[in-house]
Amino acid sequence: MCKRRRLPANLQVMRLLIAGAILALGLAGCAGGPSPGEASPGEPGPRTLATARPLPTQGATEYRILPESSELRLRVYRGGPLADLGHNHVIVTSRIEGRLYLQPQLADSGFALRVSVDGFQVDPAQARGQEGKDFAGQLSAEDRQATKDNMLGPEVLDAKAYPSITLRSLGLTGPPWYPRITLRITLHGVSRDYVVPTAIVREPGRLAAIGGLHIRQSDFGITPFTALGGGLRVKDGVDIAFHFVAAPVAN
Repeated sequence: MCKRRRLPANLQVMRLLIAGAILALGLAGCAGGPSPGEASPGEPGPRTLATARPLPTQGATEYRILPESSELRLRVYRGGPLADLGHNHVIVTSRIEGRLYLQPQLADSGFALRVSVDGFQVDPAQARGQEGKDFAGQLSAEDRQATKDNMLGPEVLDAKAYPSITLRSLGLTGPPWYPRITLRITLHGVSRDYVVPTAIVREPGRLAAIGGLHIRQSDFGITPFTALGGGLRVKDGVDIAFHFVAAPVAN
């Protein structure tokens, strides 16, 4: 019988934090809760825009995002009376760049990130396989490209006019391993603020942030895509998960 190898302590901590973040996000979808892609009746939604302070660069340790180790993932859901003719979609990207400014007290830290929308991949096989039965089955290359064209087109993201999404911290509260980050998202030319519980994992030479949130496309002036005379539509709500990894900038 093979002897089970014990994970290093830092990987054990990371596994526990990831499991805790997944559990916290999953509780919103328990029995009696809203369907995927639909907002909970008690959900606070976007907050009133706060005044953004300058990023805390003075005296901070500067980190840069490692795109090869980071991912932003969106889960988009089908709706309407003809929903069975459509698919739920998983949209992922690692085209993420930005800087984090880490102060001795995490509450004094901040970051600014940018995501290029043309870097989105629609329904890659591995991502669909990871998402379970609601995303069962694989789509053809033609269907995936058509979905991406619709998503980037003028009726939805309008990538020509708004080529990127920006994420900007406005404040952090709570414990340094699981702070609540007030996050400003600017999408489609519209900014909204959210409070996002985020797991923070620190290791020598790198830092990871793991979390997720729920947004509505209509909050950003986007009318969800429809087809077949409105019989098939994309639900307004989008579930977002992120895993950002950063490393110190060499002096």
